[in-house]
Amino acid sequence: MVISRLTTKNRRPKQNIGNFSSCKMETSFRYNSLLQKDFMYWLEFDTDVLSYNTPAITVNYHSNGKEKSYTPDFQVVRSQKKQIIEVKSQKTIESEKYSRLYQMLAGLYDETGWTFVVLTEAAIRREPILSNIKLLYGYARESFSVDDYRNCWEIARSNAPASLAETFQTLDQHRIRRNVLFKLLFHNLVEIDIQQPITANSTIAAVAAKIDWRILFNG
Repeated sequence: MVISRLTTKNRRPKQNIGNFSSCKMETSFRYNSLLQKDFMYWLEFDTDVLSYNTPAITVNYHSNGKEKSYTPDFQVVRSQKKQIIEVKSQKTIESEKYSRLYQMLAGLYDETGWTFVVLTEAAIRREPILSNIKLLYGYARESFSVDDYRNCWEIARSNAPASLAETFQTLDQHRIRRNVLFKLLFHNLVEIDIQQPITANSTIAAVAAKIDWRILFNG
């Protein structure tokens, strides 16, 4: 078995292709389906994800006497593990062809220290979480002064638990833009329950005790 990175990947023309601008990786990635694009929002938001790339590492294998290759969608480095992730519809993975292929790939990647994972729309398009992540990602690239970050963080910490509406009122009194809070939310430095729709009534449940300000300025 040989594992390598392909510089190009032959694909038939598809709809819903485009480029995703990654804040975490500071580059743009090509996506070949809207499901892949949606998954990248999760990768951006998940603090356990240290880095990711797409497409993933190509694996060469033999089947029916022929040499073949397959390139999954993503390779993801987490704090405690490395993953090769394939993003496919539930209908696709239920087919006998892909079921056998993914079983074989899981064994091949396992030999190299990577864990092979297949994710479907059921895992990626969980609502309202995905919509919440997309909402917060809209503020990821905004830039503010250190004083704005620090003052917003201190207000959130001193008032928690409090609703977003209550926190907004205090921010307005100190002339701090509300977008600063949304950026802190995106970086999980201020936490709310993203399993519920984000509204003015959402409650700030926790605030990071300490902040590495470099996290914010890299965005």
